[in-house]
Amino acid sequence: MSLAARLILMFLVVAGAGFASWPWIEQELESRARAAYFERGRAYAPSVLEELGPLPPELREASGLAVSRTQPGVLWAHNDSGDTPTLYAIDQKGTLLATFSVLDAEAIDWEDIAGGPCPEDGATTHCLYIADTGNNSRAREVLTVYIVDEPSISAGSEQPLTVKARAFRFRYPDGPEDTEALAVLPNGDVTIVSKGRTPSIAFFGFAKADIVKALVSHELLTATSQGDTGIAPDQGLGRWVTAAAMSPDGTTLAVRTYSEIFFYALEMTPQGDRWRDLRKPCFLGEIEPQGEAMDFLDDKTLILGSETSKGRQGTLHRVRCSM
Repeated sequence: MSLAARLILMFLVVAGAGFASWPWIEQELESRARAAYFERGRAYAPSVLEELGPLPPELREASGLAVSRTQPGVLWAHNDSGDTPTLYAIDQKGTLLATFSVLDAEAIDWEDIAGGPCPEDGATTHCLYIADTGNNSRAREVLTVYIVDEPSISAGSEQPLTVKARAFRFRYPDGPEDTEALAVLPNGDVTIVSKGRTPSIAFFGFAKADIVKALVSHELLTATSQGDTGIAPDQGLGRWVTAAAMSPDGTTLAVRTYSEIFFYALEMTPQGDRWRDLRKPCFLGEIEPQGEAMDFLDDKTLILGSETSKGRQGTLHRVRCSM
């Protein structure tokens, strides 16, 4: 074999080894970046972190959590896609209290739930808003938010327990988004946060007046852009938004990813409502690798919930961060 041929063969062997090792190199770099990120995050750890208890088997894919403001100690939860339209009432230890079938609703991909004032004047004072907004492939052009009067779990033990929904449908201004986070403001406005499947993670909103109108007319709403969260999406670091919640006093919006919580305050600008980052992140690390649920217990304390993941049963956690 000539020298030139031997050199070419050697080059091909070395190049082939390089190509074969590239996935390992990429994985190693990602692992190191993740370790450095988690090390930095420890400086922003919560001041209180307490595991409250496991979620019941019925909530294997708990994707939303809302604290009742009318029934002390009651939480409302639901599953991700794959369940029927069902609401589960649990306590703060994860004990199942009651199950309600939601009439006039579909469960295509329920992703979050929030409590807030009912949109209609003269209606029950407190409602639950259910976000059927999951859109992993970003193929759904039209999404739905269901609204139900919060049911009473002490109304009796007759089965089946049901609650009737009304709904408004909407689309995003610049094409489909995947969203798993919804919050209701004290005035009845609604905010939704995109997940992170696009280069930015953004806020969208609906005014109460438009929701009321759509509930009657069934018109298709277009969400209003409310600015960028400032969160850089990164699936490898768990930086996809999975839940949002409004504090009871109406001053602070919490937005969670799998590994962090960010806090925002609402500001009125000439361009409309915008959310200002309070720059007080709260680092969760890997306490809930599949954490997709959150609400405020009080103005300073949050409760978190997670799906069953890698054989580990979903749990509830109580968290207090510096806000």
